[in-house]
Amino acid sequence: MLTAPALLVILASTAPAADLSINPVPRAVRSEIAARWTFDAGNQQWQAMHDCQAAASAGKLTIRSLGDDPYLQCKVALPGGQLVLRMRAKCQTSGDGSVYWETENSSWGEAQSKRFRLKHDGQWREYAVRFSVSGRLTHLRIDPGSAPGSFEIDWMELVREELHPLTIADVAAADDYVRFTVKNDAEAPVAFSVFGEPYKIPGRAVLAIDRPLEKSRPLEAVSLELQLEGWPVVWRSVFIHHPEANTQWIDRPLGDFQLRVARDGSLARIERQGELISVIGPLVHVHGKPPQLKLVSVAPILRFQGEAISLTVSVSGNEATFSIASEQPCTGPVVRHLGALKQGLLAGLEYLGQGERSSSMLDVETEEHLRFAPDPLKVTMPLMAFATENATVAMTWSNTNLQPLFATPNFFDGANEHYMALQGKKIEATIRVNSASVEQAILWAVKKRGLPPLPKTPRSAAQQWELCLKALNGSLRTDEGWGHCAGEKWQRRPYADMASTVWRLTGVVSDFPEFTPGGAHIANDAIYFVSGRAAKWLQYKSGRVQGILKRQQADGSFRYDGKFRRGHFENTASGICALPASELLEYAWLTGDRASLEAGVRTLEYMKRFRTPRGAQTWEVPLHTPDLLASANLVRAYVRGYELTGNNTYLEHARKWALSGLPFIYQWGRYPIMAYATPPVYGATNWQRPLWIGYPVQWVGGVYAYAIAKLAAHDHTLDWNQIARGILITAEQMQYPDGPYAGLLPDAFSLEYQERRPARINPCALVSLRFALDQTLDALAVAADGEHRVAAPFPLTLKNGFAHIRAEPGVNYQIIVDGKRVIDVKSKGHDAVALQ
Repeated sequence: MLTAPALLVILASTAPAADLSINPVPRAVRSEIAARWTFDAGNQQWQAMHDCQAAASAGKLTIRSLGDDPYLQCKVALPGGQLVLRMRAKCQTSGDGSVYWETENSSWGEAQSKRFRLKHDGQWREYAVRFSVSGRLTHLRIDPGSAPGSFEIDWMELVREELHPLTIADVAAADDYVRFTVKNDAEAPVAFSVFGEPYKIPGRAVLAIDRPLEKSRPLEAVSLELQLEGWPVVWRSVFIHHPEANTQWIDRPLGDFQLRVARDGSLARIERQGELISVIGPLVHVHGKPPQLKLVSVAPILRFQGEAISLTVSVSGNEATFSIASEQPCTGPVVRHLGALKQGLLAGLEYLGQGERSSSMLDVETEEHLRFAPDPLKVTMPLMAFATENATVAMTWSNTNLQPLFATPNFFDGANEHYMALQGKKIEATIRVNSASVEQAILWAVKKRGLPPLPKTPRSAAQQWELCLKALNGSLRTDEGWGHCAGEKWQRRPYADMASTVWRLTGVVSDFPEFTPGGAHIANDAIYFVSGRAAKWLQYKSGRVQGILKRQQADGSFRYDGKFRRGHFENTASGICALPASELLEYAWLTGDRASLEAGVRTLEYMKRFRTPRGAQTWEVPLHTPDLLASANLVRAYVRGYELTGNNTYLEHARKWALSGLPFIYQWGRYPIMAYATPPVYGATNWQRPLWIGYPVQWVGGVYAYAIAKLAAHDHTLDWNQIARGILITAEQMQYPDGPYAGLLPDAFSLEYQERRPARINPCALVSLRFALDQTLDALAVAADGEHRVAAPFPLTLKNGFAHIRAEPGVNYQIIVDGKRVIDVKSKGHDAVALQ
């Protein structure tokens, strides 16, 4: 590692930079205490205002909460800016804490507040709440939870943070040097030094400083330090791999590849017949500095030991496992995969296609687009992967609290490669390399860890049906029909999906002059067949299919050129095509319609070009955004295609798209309601808010669960039924258990706060999903024998020219034969209906 200047050359002019890459290093700050409260001399102007009492004693401020909305406040007179309220406190109440502030120009409100999580264990803990204040600060307010109990404060301080004017905004590795780009965000010029040498940069300008490379070892650490009087040091370090440099290696077979580990523990290489595929380097580093390691054992496991750190490397088949134990937080193993990107995945946050960049603004335009070091809570399953033209490398790990790092291209080191690593004190990570797809890497990671156990069902089946009926007969229902959601803005209509659900649960046919198609997220048209309206259903479906056929392009695709097309590389996507394909093939399944089948198959063939599930929710989400609903519709389309044609490639694609949905499902749990929760997309509404990453929307998961439940009849790659049931149970846990919205499903659910968030959606899709998983008919049954195809609202089989239907005695219903003839039936319980 270079520790002296060696050579520092100013190469660039001081003109502003046009296109700097992402800077993964946090901005340095200078802080000062603006106010401090120690309570040695009383309350120090902190006054209880609502639902609480506050008194100082023995240097502590004790707040006794008397209700569900306690708060106290203090008068201050301070400039605004970037502030941090720090405190040492212990609490035994419930709920989260909040900080509110008031300025000369604004009063109390949610826009002037910041929420923070409290630990209600009666132990002393330190809390830090960051917030930004515009204008002069006049009052502070603290909400110590949301329930009766006690909250005790040892001390509090308000800290002002000032951002350092300088950043090392960019690094770029060249053949013989590393270029560090220094950026001055201040208006005025700034004088600073680098390793003792003075420099000056004009205001709002950039300066390029090159550091030469030694190239004496395979892995070289290069750093730059900026020193400015009165400020913390600004420091950035990168690691440069030199393929031509050599060292002593320990070789291990790694499937079809070879793992070469440096005897000094600095790095490893993955090669195939002498071709470099990936670099794992450094194997570990602490704050940018690789530790000095000594090889202490080579068989069967490589063991390295350093000061306060140890590392082991073991190989099995095409998997290499790295175990790191350190007294300090460290980073490793650092994987740097080579080749042109075909796919990339950071489960829960990134699902990249060919040549795409991570942390882009194509799906999120707020600061949350930076996903290179995400909150581990947003990682749905411990998996990162890159597939390139050379190979696919995937990493999984055991501790879901570790910090993942993910960047393509590698802006950590300024290199044109694909980067992934972990941070923590104790790291155990397994890396697999092969030539399979990212979806196969998903399958590997799920099988390696195993599916999480099913959540506890919140109620019995009978209680579940009662709760759903309570919703359908409660806030959703008026004389005009049902709303898709509760609330006045949702128009009430006689929706077929709701009427079908009510009939399935009660046997009652809702009395409306006609039914409106739809209403729920999973279609259910049974009501048309038990209310004498099968012919109307056929007419409606035929008209809808004709509309889809008119929109289909000659190549089988469907196109989208609306508002959310912006940023995507083409005007189509897997999700745009999958829904109409599914509708066409569903109609062919129910009626035998040849034109629908042929058109649906054309779209199935066209969709084979897609690699990423995206673009299924363009009513609010960008076309480019990875989307679980796209996975769901793709599975349904390909399953129906397989059932109609027997084409095994369609079953393979159904399996692929089912696997693509798994990184949208939480496969671990930190909170009571979390496992099997389903964030819907890796993006945001209108590129801004809400941000859906880490924010489950279980109705989308329910549609996916319904699709994989249909796949389960044909494919046993995984226990698809368990996954679907896990999603269902989690949705049932999220349902409102009582109150005015009893039985409704929240549109979104906060994991961290375990809170239901509106809108409040009808539960019909949950009923359909539970029926499907319990092998009970939820919508329409279909039977075909080569001569005829029959659709009915009850289970049926075809034999010797008859449809044998297991119905309810006394029920009047209809069946449709060959998509043309409607036959009326008055059931005797077991009905044999002649088809000729």
